[in-house]
Amino acid sequence: MKVQLILTFLTILSMHMIKAGEPQEFPIIADIIHTELYDATRFRDIHKAGFNACMCWCKTKEMINQAFHHASVHGIKVILFNNLIIDEPEKIIPFIKDNEALWQYHLADEPKMKQWDNLNKLQKRIKGIDPKAKCYINLLPNIGKETLDDIGVDNYTEYLREFSKIEQPQISYDFYPVQGKTVRNDKWYPILEDIRNESLRTGKPFWAYILCVPHCIYPMPTIGHLRLQCYVNLAYGAQGICYFSYSTPEPIGRNDFHDGPLLRNGKKGVTYKLVQKMNAELKSVASLFWQSKVTSIEHRKGIGGGVLVSHFQKAGKRYTCYVNKSAEKDVTVALRPADYAWRIKKNLKTETVKTVYTLSAGDILILRDR
Repeated sequence: MKVQLILTFLTILSMHMIKAGEPQEFPIIADIIHTELYDATRFRDIHKAGFNACMCWCKTKEMINQAFHHASVHGIKVILFNNLIIDEPEKIIPFIKDNEALWQYHLADEPKMKQWDNLNKLQKRIKGIDPKAKCYINLLPNIGKETLDDIGVDNYTEYLREFSKIEQPQISYDFYPVQGKTVRNDKWYPILEDIRNESLRTGKPFWAYILCVPHCIYPMPTIGHLRLQCYVNLAYGAQGICYFSYSTPEPIGRNDFHDGPLLRNGKKGVTYKLVQKMNAELKSVASLFWQSKVTSIEHRKGIGGGVLVSHFQKAGKRYTCYVNKSAEKDVTVALRPADYAWRIKKNLKTETVKTVYTLSAGDILILRDR
């Protein structure tokens, strides 16, 4: 009986040592735009779609309370945006800082160099009100000289280094590689290398955005498009996946957003089930990568196309994964089974290793090394 009481006490103590707002699994995050749609049905659908966190863009305190309430019911953690957090944090943060649904305060999306000083001051101001505060900033990608000039830097490393001077729990970036039937590998992989290097240098995990709402030059997503974006980022070591955008934004200029998982009329779009399918397999696969360490990355040729090969470690075990780098075509991978102990299926069950595997567009093959 004494032993049982001690174990129960230690379990309760360990639960209280973990911040209530921290997710206890790999974050799969829905970026949400429509504040008027924060009701019980919406959060139930977000949960059913496989998300465990979301970005809530709330205009009023009432909307914040409503979002927190419905998110808590489904165990969803909230990254919160509200204008008062930016303009007058003293007026809002004392009333929300201890809510269990609150995870992070959203401060900025795609900031430029000239914004760093103000963002740093804002974060210190927020932490003066809520010492436990975690804040969120999402970074611009490096698409080329024109982008760097717009950011205000000579090179992307400078941008990342300046960001890292601000106390942030993670490095978050967005880049959408699939345009039409083309994957912008010439841009995407250099960005990933830079993001991964900064993550290794600072010890901060990185998150990656993936695109699920078509617009402009970006096509209607397929399961191959979503797999490619998710699994390449996982292979590089991503510790969180954010979807842009769960709800369909209002069109802005040439960005004719349409057919997101949640439409502007409040109904589910055709991509809802696609995202739900992706998250169903992502949840178990990502759990293997969560809090793992990627040790090396290679780009190889398979039969019919290129493959990304990532070597990673977790809990004292070594793994290798292969990702098909095409968003449209199959690729075949030839292996030496003697090099691997098991193939890890997407449901995390194991099976013996074969000599040849054909991976569909963007798909992943995971093996445990001997």
